[in-house]
Amino acid sequence: MELRHLHYFLKIAETLSFTQAAAALRVTQPTLSHQIKQLEQEIGTPLFDRVGRSIQITEAGRIFRGHAQRALHELESGLASVNELEGLIHGHLRIGVFRSFGNSLLPAVLADFHRAHPGVRLSMQQMSLADMENALGSGDIDFAITTYLPATSEKLVSEELFTEPLVLAVGPEHELYGRASVRLEALENMPLILRPAGTPSRQLIENCFAARGVAPRVVMEMSSGDATLATIRCSRLATICAGRALAGAPGLATIRIQAPELRRSGAILWHVDRHRPTAAVILAEMAKRAYAQIRPDDCD
Repeated sequence: MELRHLHYFLKIAETLSFTQAAAALRVTQPTLSHQIKQLEQEIGTPLFDRVGRSIQITEAGRIFRGHAQRALHELESGLASVNELEGLIHGHLRIGVFRSFGNSLLPAVLADFHRAHPGVRLSMQQMSLADMENALGSGDIDFAITTYLPATSEKLVSEELFTEPLVLAVGPEHELYGRASVRLEALENMPLILRPAGTPSRQLIENCFAARGVAPRVVMEMSSGDATLATIRCSRLATICAGRALAGAPGLATIRIQAPELRRSGAILWHVDRHRPTAAVILAEMAKRAYAQIRPDDCD
């Protein structure tokens, strides 16, 4: 069994298509099929069921996939450790982030990191907190940057990155447009657009309202921040979000909510049992230094 067998198998298991996997791996489909047959012969059982033009992973394939992933991750960690011993900073760094970090300080930090360490290839994937925890556990990402809620797994540790208040965002047609601040209790009957129920930001907002004996009046749910801002710009609806989300959104106003507890924190998440590549530690430290230089209430 060779390493390429594992790479080929995992790509097919991911795409469930020999055609797509061959294109991604830059090999011919006959070559890929031959390599998988060799692997199946060595293991002694089929890893995929071929039904017409489609394929499905077998139960044996599902079991083997987990072991193959761990084997490759362990090999990558070993290579990273050897490279660090030689003082080399290169390789592939994988980071999980929330969508909202596109408007944060992080892009500038990434640019600075690339200039300082051009030998490191960076991959960023936007994902939910649950997906971050799973990806950290499986080794699919090296660390994550998250907001709102602490990690629920005992296998994860967090390092605070920033804290910032949430604000009320309104458009020109809203009755509170131009106001500097508003009490949280005054928002009880205000029509709001919020993230879908169960999302971290929605839970945070609902918990803060409940602590004061009120509940938000949610008339729309949207998973897209851009769509939410576009809607409140041309209506009398409002939303609750981080102030920096309005960067580059003309015509909207932010109103301070008189509720100190209505704020979110940003944190870096690590898995306690996994090796921290030197490149990951350096990038995490650069992010912490960047956020440490700004005021807590100006985290954009």
